[in-house]
Amino acid sequence: MGIVAQEVLDTDIPRACEMEVAAYANNPASPVLFPGPFPPDSGEKRVNGLIEIRQNDPTVRYMQAVDKQSADILAFSKWHFYETPEAAAAAERPVNVGAGTNKAACEAFFDGMAKRKKEIMGDRPHIYLHMLHTDPKFQGRGAGGILLNWGTQEADKIGLPIYLESSPEAHRFYQKHGFEDIEEFRVDFSQFSKEGKWHIAPLMIRKPGNV
Repeated sequence: MGIVAQEVLDTDIPRACEMEVAAYANNPASPVLFPGPFPPDSGEKRVNGLIEIRQNDPTVRYMQAVDKQSADILAFSKWHFYETPEAAAAAERPVNVGAGTNKAACEAFFDGMAKRKKEIMGDRPHIYLHMLHTDPKFQGRGAGGILLNWGTQEADKIGLPIYLESSPEAHRFYQKHGFEDIEEFRVDFSQFSKEGKWHIAPLMIRKPGNV
């Protein structure tokens, strides 16, 4: 029966957060950005935060990849549809600097990428793929590609480019789906942690109809 893209319900958000933790567990940036320890209610706050984001921001779409036969949720994505210059100009990306995070590292990385996105895209209408992660135990089944295909089809319908910040590991995956490099965003994490190194995030864009 295959894997399909579906809208995310609020009751699915805990599963989305569970996958997020698993997907980034071995990311080399995670110990620098999120060294912990985290308070007992941090998971609940993350769930409630994602629910509130969608409630308060009409540009947000959450999509998930679901195995129709088992009903397992395999992957999650968060998209922003900035369809007017006004929406693009007003786009904001608040940084989560709660307990357990490295405030200075998060600001350098996430604020830095947000600032660069604003400089690149300005008030140009576009779609922003903010998050796309697959549960590691379901890697290789094409769930991430199904969500990306959903987004590119939506983009082509309305004639908008898609902007994203990749990881080096996902870079080739996005290239295969028509994304092109803009530049590399770099942060020296050694200034925040003795385990830190230079971290690179390829900034990418897909033009409408580009395959």
